[in-house]
Amino acid sequence: MILCATGGVMASGANDTTGSRAIAVQTLRILAACALSTGGAWAIGLKEGYWALITAIVVLQPALADTVAASRNRVIGTVIGAAAGLIVLFGIQHGLPRVWLFWGALVPLAALTAARPSLRLCCVTLVIIVLLPATDAPFVRAFDRIFAILLGVAASIVVAIPK
Repeated sequence: MILCATGGVMASGANDTTGSRAIAVQTLRILAACALSTGGAWAIGLKEGYWALITAIVVLQPALADTVAASRNRVIGTVIGAAAGLIVLFGIQHGLPRVWLFWGALVPLAALTAARPSLRLCCVTLVIIVLLPATDAPFVRAFDRIFAILLGVAASIVVAIPK
């Protein structure tokens, strides 16, 4: 027995051309979304354009509805985390201690993630914006991240639309 692309099991020697075709099509869609998101990030000069590529890989699903749902969750989580991160950065700019601000923002985001696991990217975005060293002005990373996520989402939705 072998596992087929749809998750079922079929007998050895059976013909799985439908499953093989689905895998090939999804592979090409992933690569197309990667190319679109990478090219777009390069064209608009994003400093951390790899987030567009990562987003394209993460949100693209075989069905358009699933891609849209994953995209929605990624965007909402990213925007929430970026907003919290901007508030923390603003506080840091005004002399408040980073560690207390970070944890003060992380606790409610962790509670949100516990209640709505699909929004877990809010915590990830907060960590990236607040804890990773910025190469530009501290506020730039939050907006670059949002643009990169939107770019990756757009690329994924474009290639997920049935032709």
